[in-house]
Amino acid sequence: MDNISRGSLFLKVLGICVVLGSWQTFAILSNNPLIPELQTICLKFLELARDGELAAHAKSSLLNGFAGLSIAFVVATMCGFLAARSWVFDSMLHPLVSLGYPVPKLALYPMVILILGLGGESRTAQVALECFFPLFVQSYAGAKAVRPHMEWLARNVDAGSWRLAKDVILPTALPFLFTGLRIAIPIMLIVTTVTEFIGDSHGLGFLIARSSAYFDTASAFAVVAVLGALGLLADRLVVYSRDRFVFWEKGTSL
Repeated sequence: MDNISRGSLFLKVLGICVVLGSWQTFAILSNNPLIPELQTICLKFLELARDGELAAHAKSSLLNGFAGLSIAFVVATMCGFLAARSWVFDSMLHPLVSLGYPVPKLALYPMVILILGLGGESRTAQVALECFFPLFVQSYAGAKAVRPHMEWLARNVDAGSWRLAKDVILPTALPFLFTGLRIAIPIMLIVTTVTEFIGDSHGLGFLIARSSAYFDTASAFAVVAVLGALGLLADRLVVYSRDRFVFWEKGTSL
């Protein structure tokens, strides 16, 4: 590890320590029971983890969240590629995307509940709805980024539509698709958690709402920390996959 890498690692650790130290200092000085100290949050985390409750609720949240993300990824990628390669689909889809993107999709959740009920299906559908738009924009941009001379070369060697898509369009669009996933994963976690606040008895969002209702803020913060760790892990997996599959292009790894 060179000096720059060591310095970067040191600064990252220092930043985390500053934030945690600031929280601990604020909790001690405020003397407010609703602002728990770090050791209290850690004890609550261990308590939730020990009896298996945390794992069960995390499993419920991740299953519904990643199911919605998977649906959004497949549909958005197909729609994005079709719109980028066909002016007919572009003319049909672009006005709908332009109108739907700025709409706060969580405002539609009561109607989603009326249609699908209060089960996991409504949460999955809401996640898919929220994640579709950033994934569509990235897949559309990726398919549009194909350089004309690359397509011309493929056509010149009699490459069919399938080979053109596999050897030219998909490799060009892959960096954009991974960027879309990095944008969509935090959205997925946010939407999954928020929808679990409403009329549910499963998921990490339910744990936060229940803990807050009993003024158990230490447990609530412990669950929030778990959500942050899950989001970080998922993001690092996407970055790792990007480095493996898009080895010809160096990306930004925040």
